[in-house]
Amino acid sequence: MTARSRLNEIASRLSQLSREQHYNVYQLFEWPESLAEDRYWIAPELMTCYGTDAWDELSEPQRLRLAHWESVNFFSMNVHLIRELIGEVANRIYTTRYPGLSEFFHDFIHEENEHMWFFATFCQRYGGKIYEPKKLIFGDGPEQDVLRDVIVFGRILIAEELCDVFNARMAKDERLPALVQQINDVHHRDESRHIAFGRQMMRALSEEAADTVGRDEVRKAGDYLGRYITMCLRALYNSRAYADAGLPDPHGLRSRLTADPARKAIHRELMAHTMEFLERIGLCESASVDW
Repeated sequence: MTARSRLNEIASRLSQLSREQHYNVYQLFEWPESLAEDRYWIAPELMTCYGTDAWDELSEPQRLRLAHWESVNFFSMNVHLIRELIGEVANRIYTTRYPGLSEFFHDFIHEENEHMWFFATFCQRYGGKIYEPKKLIFGDGPEQDVLRDVIVFGRILIAEELCDVFNARMAKDERLPALVQQINDVHHRDESRHIAFGRQMMRALSEEAADTVGRDEVRKAGDYLGRYITMCLRALYNSRAYADAGLPDPHGLRSRLTADPARKAIHRELMAHTMEFLERIGLCESASVDW
C-alpha cells in the first residue's frame, strides 16, 4: 500500500471516529465566575521560568500569579495557531491534489473551530484578553505545490504536537482547577486523531517531494520547519505575561530565560518525540532548530 493510499484509509477511519465521538462544545463546560487564585493554572514544570535561577528567585505568590498569565498565554497561542491552520486546510479542502480527504478536512475544521472557541473563552473570561501574537517573517516560501504543502502540514503537526505535550501533562493534574484539566483533556483526546492524520500526511508528502523535487529541496523545507519550531518555543515566553504578573523588567526576563541553557534542554525534551519523527522521515534535523 502506498503512503497516499494509507493516508486516505486513515483519514476515513478518523472521520468516522470523530463523528462517533462528537460532543456539544457549548454544553460540555461549566464556566465558573472565577478560578481559585491559590492554585496553579498551568503545571509549574511547564512554566517558562522553571529550572532556572529566575524560578528560585520567585516567591510562591509570584509563581501563582505568573502561572495564571502563562495559562492565558498558552491558550492564546492555541487560538492563533488554530486560526492559521483552519485557513490553510480550508484552502485545500476541495483541491484535486487531495482526492478522498475532503470529509476529514471538514471534520478537522469543525473540531478546530470548537477548540478555538473554548480556548478563547477561557482567555477572555479569566484573563480579560487574548494575547496578540508577534509578527514573524520567514521569507519567501517555495513555489512548488508539494513543498508548500510540506511546510503547511509540517507547521500544523509541529504546533499540534507541542501543544499536545502540554495538554497531556495537564489533563489529569489535580494541582490545577478542574476546568483547566478538562480543557486540556478534551483537546488532547481530539488532537490524538489530528496528530495520527498529520504524521501520515507528512510521510506521504515527504515521499512525494523527494520523488518530484529532490532531497535537497526537501531539506530546505526542513530548515524552514526548524525555524518554525524555534518560533513556537519562543512564543511560550511572553514579556506581556510577565508584566501582567507584576514581575520586574519583563523584557529583560524574557531575554534571560530564552538564553538559559536549562531552558534549551527543556525545549529539546518537549520536542523530542516530534524531532525523532521528522528526522526519521528525512525532513528536519535538530541542528536546524535554534533551541
